[in-house]
Amino acid sequence: MNPEEAQALEDLEQMVGVSLPKIQLLSTFSLGIIEQKDHIIGLGIPERDLTILPDSMGNLRSLRDLGLFGNQLETLPQSFGNLKSLQFLNLVRNRLIDLPTTFGQLSSLELLFMNNNNLLSLPASFGELSSLRRLNLRNNQLETLPASFGKLKTLEFLWIENNKLDKDAQQILLQLKMAGVVLDV
Repeated sequence: MNPEEAQALEDLEQMVGVSLPKIQLLSTFSLGIIEQKDHIIGLGIPERDLTILPDSMGNLRSLRDLGLFGNQLETLPQSFGNLKSLQFLNLVRNRLIDLPTTFGQLSSLELLFMNNNNLLSLPASFGELSSLRRLNLRNNQLETLPASFGKLKTLEFLWIENNKLDKDAQQILLQLKMAGVVLDV
């Protein structure tokens, strides 16, 4: 593990209050890390009442799977956009209000679950998630969607019910539906 990843792991363990064990498989309730070729490729920290993540989190550049289910996160660090290998992200049941402007840099992200948060808006860069296939935004406080949302060309499934979407957002959803996206609104 390189020194930057080791620092991120140390910072996370300090916040969690326990050493993160090595695990073989990441599920919703898995606590630990998955290593491959001396890099952290999987990380699970569920239900640990985390309110913030360290800036060093962005040093986990080989991270592919990240599970942060059931914490108390209200925002993510700007360095989160450095996780360019990230393919799966579970942020279900946190307290997220917004996302960093760098969020759209997660170009490998395919599966994103952010239901049951307090999201008020999505960053303008959200439409740059060029690999996104499945997106769950159920049960948030979204009123608008960024104009870039319509650029999610690889999106197959979108769950977005129980938000407060305005007419412009509804129009974007209609365009996605016409493009073949399966919507649950």
